[in-house]
Amino acid sequence: MSGSLYVSFNIDCEVSQPAVQDLPLGERAVRAFGDLLDENGHRATFHVLPSDVEAHANVYRELKDRGHEIGLHVHPATEGYEEFLGVYGAEQQATIVGDAGDRFSFALGFAPESICIGYASTNDFTYGVLYDLGYRHGTCSIPSRVLPECASVHAGAPLDLHYANRHNRLLLGDLDFVEIPITVDPDSRMWSGKHPQDLRVELVDAKNHWYTIHKSVKRQVEDGVPVKFLRAITHNTFDYSDRNDFRRQTLVGMMKHIQAIAEDLQLQIVPATGAQIAAAYRQAVPLDNTTSKLQLDRRGYG
Repeated sequence: MSGSLYVSFNIDCEVSQPAVQDLPLGERAVRAFGDLLDENGHRATFHVLPSDVEAHANVYRELKDRGHEIGLHVHPATEGYEEFLGVYGAEQQATIVGDAGDRFSFALGFAPESICIGYASTNDFTYGVLYDLGYRHGTCSIPSRVLPECASVHAGAPLDLHYANRHNRLLLGDLDFVEIPITVDPDSRMWSGKHPQDLRVELVDAKNHWYTIHKSVKRQVEDGVPVKFLRAITHNTFDYSDRNDFRRQTLVGMMKHIQAIAEDLQLQIVPATGAQIAAAYRQAVPLDNTTSKLQLDRRGYG
């Protein structure tokens, strides 16, 4: 093997939202999702709304004991605010995320270290707010997504693991917050061109996911990316306990594809939570405490 491929599955746990309100489905989904990953030797980060945590605290404690990561998921509407975090300034974001984290901590008995923002709805205040609240890694971007109606605009955002920039969400930075973006194919567009095909389990079938997985891993190998990774995503609004469910079948197919593609490219799969990926990145890429500088391309100035 010529290197490692860190593979992490992310599941946003949000069945307590007013639009869903199906707590039994959520419990079945997270239990079955965890079991399925355990059976196949994989690890996940469960990003959980405070209201989901409060309903199923024992389930998430058990998953943590089994080696999975339990982090915070934030949908401001469940905290009594507008739907999208990216419409708020720094002070209001700090209140929304801080209050959600307090509820999470009270219910589980430990503070979340990882965070995922609903809809990837962020703005240029967000990373600084998250860092100041104590978060050091998370999934807050979907590179190349352009959904201004959700305050979710990530055109030009890095495809790979990186330290966030306190002042600009689209740039590499020197903030000790490791962003773990959702794996995407920026050239394959959906939703009238506003959204890239990503490794969202429920988005397409396993055959289509093969192309995104292969393209992403091959690019990282060719570019010499220091920590190669895949981050897939799904939600606990789908019944992963049902063996006939399309999403469960797709997830199984994706895991098989990842194994085959890694072997073909001579990479060793490392099952990882977000925390483990962030630790690997910090080890491989020491934080540069100098300010990021952009270089103007002057080749055409002649």
